[in-house]
Amino acid sequence: MLWIHAGPHKAASSYITERLRQNRQNLAAQGVLMDGDNNHLANAIAEKRYEAIDQALANLPDTYRRVLLSSSSLDDRILSKVALGHLEAMADRHGFQLGVSYCIRDQPSWLNSVYGHRVRRFRETPDFAGYCNYIMGDAESWDIAYPSKFKVLSRFPRITTLFLPLSKQVAITDPFLALVDALDLDRPEGPEGWLDGRSSKQNIQPGARGIWMSSLCRRLMVESGFDPESLKRKGKVIRDLAIERGWDREKFDGFDQPLLDRVSGFYASSNEAFAQQHWGVSWTSLFPAKAASQRVFTGPQSAAERHDMRRLMVQVLRELRFPWRLRRRFFRLYDAAV
Repeated sequence: MLWIHAGPHKAASSYITERLRQNRQNLAAQGVLMDGDNNHLANAIAEKRYEAIDQALANLPDTYRRVLLSSSSLDDRILSKVALGHLEAMADRHGFQLGVSYCIRDQPSWLNSVYGHRVRRFRETPDFAGYCNYIMGDAESWDIAYPSKFKVLSRFPRITTLFLPLSKQVAITDPFLALVDALDLDRPEGPEGWLDGRSSKQNIQPGARGIWMSSLCRRLMVESGFDPESLKRKGKVIRDLAIERGWDREKFDGFDQPLLDRVSGFYASSNEAFAQQHWGVSWTSLFPAKAASQRVFTGPQSAAERHDMRRLMVQVLRELRFPWRLRRRFFRLYDAAV
């Protein structure tokens, strides 16, 4: 088997890949070759350079029966007739069967997570409701109607597909453990079993206050005549500040009830068809409806809070190395906004 776990982005992908890497030796003991820490093979496929994986399969030692690649960068990049055709033909040449796996997340939680990630990294993004409308209206940007997203796989019936629901309603809720169980891998002997991955702060959401600060900071930079794309460490500074001050414990959630109902309703029929086809159960049995629990920070409310947030914004601009010549203009705009 040549297995490709292709994410997608913001669906436990980093966690799964990191934990697979930490268990490289445990995987090798069961005849599974894991991609390198630099994602050499996965990156080559993402760039449509198939020679690297072709050579890896051709020269695979007899002790290995499976090759496992895990990278969210492969998400949409392998979901084309051309890419899947290349991969299946190459696997056939070397006596391998191709398998692809994806984690499936409910759309509201995915939208909330991706929105926070974009804002935190200073990417141009409308307000939350506008972003949801954009995604629902333009499947070419992010297709998260799952029957549509994975339609191309129906043209390749010999490819094994594995869809893992990120749900609290399944027997194995940990996505890494669900994946290795689905791949029929045995828990390593000994008290440790499967090793934990190394913890990382890289993808931590900075909380409602951090999202507010990131969004306002980017907007005022643009209004000051500065392109925030030229900044270094732009996704790190406010995130680290948020973790230091505990803002990350109060997660941003942009959904009020009407917006949540609209997004859930938009995907309801396609979700139900997908769940029945691949899991044989209703979508709502795995992803029960929840009431909205909106948590949005709209700005400091008291004089003390305004003073504190302004001081922190000064610190952020300093660490971002925002040009001195523009800071007075920036804070005129900031004071007017706050």
